[in-house]
Amino acid sequence: MLLFNNIRMKISKHTKSNFDKYIIIHGCPPSENNIIPKSQRWMNWIGKELIKRGLNAFAPDMPTPWNPKYEGWKREFEKYSPNENTLLIGHSCGAAFLVRWLLESKIKVRKLILVAPAKVPEGPTDKRKALYDFELRPESKKIAGEIVIFTSNDFEHHLKSLEFYKKYLNPRVIKLKNKVHFLIYTMGTNEFPELLDEILYK
Repeated sequence: MLLFNNIRMKISKHTKSNFDKYIIIHGCPPSENNIIPKSQRWMNWIGKELIKRGLNAFAPDMPTPWNPKYEGWKREFEKYSPNENTLLIGHSCGAAFLVRWLLESKIKVRKLILVAPAKVPEGPTDKRKALYDFELRPESKKIAGEIVIFTSNDFEHHLKSLEFYKKYLNPRVIKLKNKVHFLIYTMGTNEFPELLDEILYK
C-alpha cells in the first residue's frame, strides 16, 4: 500500500487538494541548543513537496520556539494571512497554537491537521505551559470543517493531550506505529508520506 501511495503522490493531476494556501507550524524544542535543522524536519519536507506540485505552502520558523510566546507566534503566523480556505498543519505545541488561534480568531478553516498535538504540560517548569492556556469546550470542534489527528506511541503527557482533543474536537484519528513524537530521531527520516497523502488526496 505504501508503494502505491508513493506512486500516486507523483501524479499531481489527481490531487484533490484545492486550498488557497497551506501553512505548516513546527513544535517546540526543549532548549535553544536542541533545534532540529530544517533539512531534518518533516514540516519543511512537506512544504517543499507541496510547492513542487504548484501549491502555495509555507513552513515558517516561529520566534524563540524553545520559549514560545503566544503573541509573538500570532504576529508571525498572521503574516501569512490565514483564512477560511487555508489548510493548517501543526506539530506538538504548534498544533496547540493553531487550535488556540482558531478559537480566538473565530475563523473556521476547512481542514485542520494536528500531529502529536500538545496541551498538557510536561511538568510545572514546562516553558510551553503558557501557550497551552486555552479552554476546550464541546463547541470547539467548530473551528474547522474537518479535523484530523496523527498519533503514535507518544510520551504520556502528549497522549493525555490527545484525549482532550479527541473529547472536544471530534477528530478523525490516524494512529501510526513507532513514530513516537514524530521527530527524525524516531522516524528515521524527514519524510512523512502518510501526511502528504492526507493533504493531497483525502
